[in-house]
Amino acid sequence: MKATNFLKLKIYRRTFLVYLLIVIVFFFFIISNRYTNARIAGQQFFAEHMDRAFSQVEDELDSVIVTIDNFLIRLNSSPVLRKDFFNFFGATPAEYTAERLRSGDTAYENYLSTCDNLVTDCNYLVRYILYYCNENIMCMEYSQEGYSRCKMIGPEAGEILCSTGYAYTKDIYQDSVYKGKISFIIDVTVPVEKAFCQNGQTAVWLEIRGKGKVLGDTLDGDVGFDEVAESGRNVGLATLTANSIGKYFYAVNASEKYSYLVVAAGKTGVYMQAQIKELRVLFFGILLGFILITMLYIRQFSSDGRFLQDILHSMESARDGSFCCIEVGKRSDEYAVIAGQLNGLYEYLDTLIQQKYELTISQQRTQMQMLSSQLNPHFLYNTLERIRLRALRVQNKEVAQATANLGLLYRNIVKTEPVITMEKEIDITRQYLDLMSFLYDDQFLYHCDVQEELLGILTPKIWMQPIMENFFKHNFREDERIKVIVFTGEKCEEGIRLTFFDNMGYIHEEQLKYLNKHFTSEEGMKDEEGTGGIGLQNVYYRLRLYYGDGVRMTIRNNAPSGVCIEVLLKEGGLTDVPAAGSGR
Repeated sequence: MKATNFLKLKIYRRTFLVYLLIVIVFFFFIISNRYTNARIAGQQFFAEHMDRAFSQVEDELDSVIVTIDNFLIRLNSSPVLRKDFFNFFGATPAEYTAERLRSGDTAYENYLSTCDNLVTDCNYLVRYILYYCNENIMCMEYSQEGYSRCKMIGPEAGEILCSTGYAYTKDIYQDSVYKGKISFIIDVTVPVEKAFCQNGQTAVWLEIRGKGKVLGDTLDGDVGFDEVAESGRNVGLATLTANSIGKYFYAVNASEKYSYLVVAAGKTGVYMQAQIKELRVLFFGILLGFILITMLYIRQFSSDGRFLQDILHSMESARDGSFCCIEVGKRSDEYAVIAGQLNGLYEYLDTLIQQKYELTISQQRTQMQMLSSQLNPHFLYNTLERIRLRALRVQNKEVAQATANLGLLYRNIVKTEPVITMEKEIDITRQYLDLMSFLYDDQFLYHCDVQEELLGILTPKIWMQPIMENFFKHNFREDERIKVIVFTGEKCEEGIRLTFFDNMGYIHEEQLKYLNKHFTSEEGMKDEEGTGGIGLQNVYYRLRLYYGDGVRMTIRNNAPSGVCIEVLLKEGGLTDVPAAGSGR
């Protein structure tokens, strides 16, 4: 039998499917919850990493500003540099060069070389220096290698250059007279890219004055920087400092000091590696646990299912008349109790069927033995009826009544069902005793005293009459003494006690012991049955077939004279007729 055959049983199929549903829901709940926590931890790790990168950019820009401030202080503190600076400030490159040649100033330190040193000290982050002294702007442009060139540009071009980075602007005064201003355009792209994109797993959206561009690795698809940046502007950067969308983590950092916005994006898998390892271990651990528990349930359900199917098959066989006991084995659960009860029921039913069968056979044999011949019943009844009618013609009512009683007795013996009520059994016994009263006239009397509540008890047919016949067969003597037979019936603690006694005869004690031992033994009953007798052994045999072990029969002397036969029917074997009728 397959392990999953228990699914054919509704009780186990429904239970197992509910269990699987609960397990699957619980499993996915745990995994999803742990995955959410792992994603939150990865997002936090990513946000902290991006915060450190942002702090690094801020520190580097602060360093550049400090370097520029030191440059301006030095410029103001050195008369040579200050003079050279004002020669340069407001002049064209050609005018500045001509002035230097005209004055013959060959000092090693001059303003242009100092500017070159400034750019170098600022790690080449100063890309443009704009001098605002008239309508046109002098622009000094520096490459990442430190090379420079000067050119004159208009205000619009100046605005465009200012939007490419952070513009650090200082007003210029000469002898307390305002001369213009100077702007140092600091390139924010380089420090941002270096700080945020150094691991190659992060892409950055850098936005300066509403214009943005992507720095670093573009990852493997549309990262959606525009939407994140727009959300940051709409809902406020404070509520969107870190977020998780799809397979990317986002971190938004905005610098109020340097007027730029950084939106960093990184793949979730890169920043969740430790959490993913723990999640995998947890996933396979829980999965293995659920599999083991499920296998145990399947094993138990399979065992219970096979046992339950054995019970059902045995019940089907019992319905067809074949009682097959269920092998319980070492089981001690409720199914084992049910199987044990069924086995006991099967044994009881089998015994009951055998008893009823043997009782019917024994009853049929008794009927034949009572008739003592193979006379045709109709012939016997017709003959007895003719005798009764003839007795009535001659006005002999006693003979007529005796003849009628004899016909009724034999009719009850032949046609009555094998199991009758105690009331019907007593009627048959009284019919027999009425016949004996007729035969022995004034020499015989009988008395019956049976409690009315016992009359509805079911009992085998014709077992009292053989006991009465036994009195006449062994104890009756043709003399002038009045012979009396009394039988009583009453309820007692053990069940029902029926007592039959007479005032005739006597049995020696040794013979009593022998009889009490012999007529209730298996061998005695078999011997009696084999000889065709209908004595006390036969009576006890038929009573035991019906009542089982709930019957006890004893014989003793009835002081001062006579013999007593007592039959005890124990409470467990008694059955009443439903809505039993009535008493006499």
